[in-house]
Amino acid sequence: MAGEKLNSAKQPDCAAAVNDNQAALRGGGGVDGPGAAASQAVAETPGKIGACAPVDAKSVADIVGIGSPVIDLLVNVPYIPIEEGAMRANEIFHQGGGNCASAIATAARLGAKAGIIGKVGGDATGDFIIKDFKYNGVDTSRIIRGAPDTSSTYCVAISETDKGTRKFLARASTVGRLSPDEIAYDYIKTAKILHIETSGDEASLAGAKFAKEHGITVTIDAGYYSKQSETVLPYVDVFISSEFFYKGMFPDDNGPDSYRRNFEKIMEMGPSVVWVTLGERGCVGLVDGEMHAIPSFKVPVKDTTGAGDDFHGAYIAIMLEGLSHYECARHASAVSAIKCTFVGGRTGLPDRAMLKRFLDEGILPTKELEERLLYYRRTFLDF
Repeated sequence: MAGEKLNSAKQPDCAAAVNDNQAALRGGGGVDGPGAAASQAVAETPGKIGACAPVDAKSVADIVGIGSPVIDLLVNVPYIPIEEGAMRANEIFHQGGGNCASAIATAARLGAKAGIIGKVGGDATGDFIIKDFKYNGVDTSRIIRGAPDTSSTYCVAISETDKGTRKFLARASTVGRLSPDEIAYDYIKTAKILHIETSGDEASLAGAKFAKEHGITVTIDAGYYSKQSETVLPYVDVFISSEFFYKGMFPDDNGPDSYRRNFEKIMEMGPSVVWVTLGERGCVGLVDGEMHAIPSFKVPVKDTTGAGDDFHGAYIAIMLEGLSHYECARHASAVSAIKCTFVGGRTGLPDRAMLKRFLDEGILPTKELEERLLYYRRTFLDF
């Protein structure tokens, strides 16, 4: 379905910056020339805006995400005491988080050229988020920094090994929401896939409309349902939702026998591919008129935080390789399973070789991923 044309007045005029940078590249500046330096300076200095940073060879991404990056304090305990008491934690460390943000980190870990458009605090929380993106190979040149006294969302994520449950406590961001005129549209235009999350915000809607208009595939992480979240669906190609979202969308008719009927209703709104993730029960989808059910991989689970986000990131990374949507979902399920063997949404992210070995031989890359765990333990106070 063709997207509604955006009002050009709502987009930043980046043409001059793009042309200047292209001229610099033609003149021998190369990827390390003035364009690259300007991109980093604009995007990563607190109080500056990355929307009009020049597109240079370093910052072009095949997958671009629009989302709200956060910082997670991950706490894994055997169980949470019901009343007053003390408990020795299995793990406590900080890590970057956020639905779209972690999906983009996953795609980058799997070898995709991936970048994020988002807004972070100008304080140490923003510094940490950007550092963690870079550790995972994500291009951060289009991140917008707030004023020095602003902070990103800070989330305490508590997981219990005995029950396999999670609890989240969050302090809201003071940096404000990304607005449509802060989006780097020129950056999206170079991408093959735009990934958004269902926050119902104007920026995601504007980005999806722009991508659709320019023939760029749009994928969505449909995590939390609201009626407003449906407004973006006409511009979405691949719809992947949590079971929570799906039941919110179809509160009175969401059993297994209604999957096809409901998936077809979603397709009538715009998407051509529909999947719903079901946690330990795997995922179900409708592609080209055929229903698919993929069981989950059985692994020793330590923490499910970020499993859905990582599913999305893996799915879109494998899409770039040209595999079928069924294979995208199967590979994504494997990545989510591997992730769940470690605490945190990014600790257990495999690279492409690790994923292939797991799918081919059933071997978990535990030893290799323990190096990532050690990294996060060492950077616990790096903000």
